[in-house]
Amino acid sequence: MPKISIIIPVYNLQNFIAQTIDSVLNQTFGDYELIIVDDGSCDDSLKILENYPQIMLYKLSHAGAGSARNYALKKAKGEYILFLDGDDIISKNCLKKMHEAIVQNNADVVVCSSGEFSKNFLKIEKIHDNNPYPQGWAWDKLVKREFIEKFGLKFSSFNSSEDFLFSYGACFLAEKIVYLEDCLVFHRNRKNSLSQNRSIKNIFLAAKELKELLANKNVFEDKIDDFRNILLKSFIWHYLNFKNIYKKYLVYKLIKKHEAEFNVLNLKEVKYKRYFDIYQKMICSKNYFIFLLNYMCMTFKRK
Repeated sequence: MPKISIIIPVYNLQNFIAQTIDSVLNQTFGDYELIIVDDGSCDDSLKILENYPQIMLYKLSHAGAGSARNYALKKAKGEYILFLDGDDIISKNCLKKMHEAIVQNNADVVVCSSGEFSKNFLKIEKIHDNNPYPQGWAWDKLVKREFIEKFGLKFSSFNSSEDFLFSYGACFLAEKIVYLEDCLVFHRNRKNSLSQNRSIKNIFLAAKELKELLANKNVFEDKIDDFRNILLKSFIWHYLNFKNIYKKYLVYKLIKKHEAEFNVLNLKEVKYKRYFDIYQKMICSKNYFIFLLNYMCMTFKRK
């Protein structure tokens, strides 16, 4: 049985997947299996994948990255699971360092820092740490498979925000998490990627799924403040990162619609002060135009 199963969903990544696979094959840690699920690619991705005899390759009709990861989880035999996107690159010592950390600390989850490539993919533009909470994506986390199976953790079937439930479910339910400052995974934020064309409603649907998971495992009340901080960050992040004015307006409407359900304003300890100020102005504004005026005034004062 391999120590680590690496799971990669692939959909139309002919320009990137070879570099991702090569970064895995060049690891200093060799006790792993590489499971790749082609999610119905209609470019040359599958032809490229078939040239790698070292991988376990599965072919599915296009159903989304979440469904592909769930399928691969059923096939995985490793003691620990690492999820990557098909255009990520990992450092040469990624598996070695994350495996050492999770074994030595007897942890359920290990989270590393991650980097983000610039738009031309020539240099690292951003470094993502995990303060005060881990990021809501799956590709910087090594997770014990026994722990995944114990809590029935899985990915949502959405076409975006599909890793929110798994990632935060794992972090909230873990008895022990280890954080590494090492930047071991490097991510491409591509213009045409799913993360850049995400459905606005999905993050709110994912939040409902996470709330239901935590309630079913009888930990929601213990984690409620952390849960609300995560929602605060996620909702306002979506608002700020959408460039389209109409999409921003839709996020605003959904935040106001779901406040009664999630009660983010009832936070006891606010971890993201600027985001909370924006959120509060959204909820308290009578309409979007008034909110925009208040937001512009707030932004001007900060400068």
